[in-house]
Amino acid sequence: MKKFILSLTTALVFSFAGPAIAGAGHSHGVSEPISAAQATQKAEAAKQQLVSLKKVSAEWNGVEGSNPQQRSTATGTFWVVEYVNPKATDKSKSKLFVFVDELGNAIGANHTGEL
Repeated sequence: MKKFILSLTTALVFSFAGPAIAGAGHSHGVSEPISAAQATQKAEAAKQQLVSLKKVSAEWNGVEGSNPQQRSTATGTFWVVEYVNPKATDKSKSKLFVFVDELGNAIGANHTGEL
């Protein structure tokens, strides 16, 4: 009887777990690399998140990014968007570089431009 109840419970749990694991709306196929315009949009969103999390000061609000540049490393290709803030109080932090991978994920940001 114990084995029957255990089997029934296991079957019931797995019947509900299947839809949670295999949800719709995603793909395991190859994704297309993003464009320069999309990289700029992703970098802007990352910059705004840094401001809202207080990782960088609010003086970066309204600062426009430059044309994104692609860089290649051993781990892959990524976009770099540079923001220049002439009103920055700390001149060593007057530039902000946001890095976005070729699929649109923000992978980092700093004031040096080195990934």
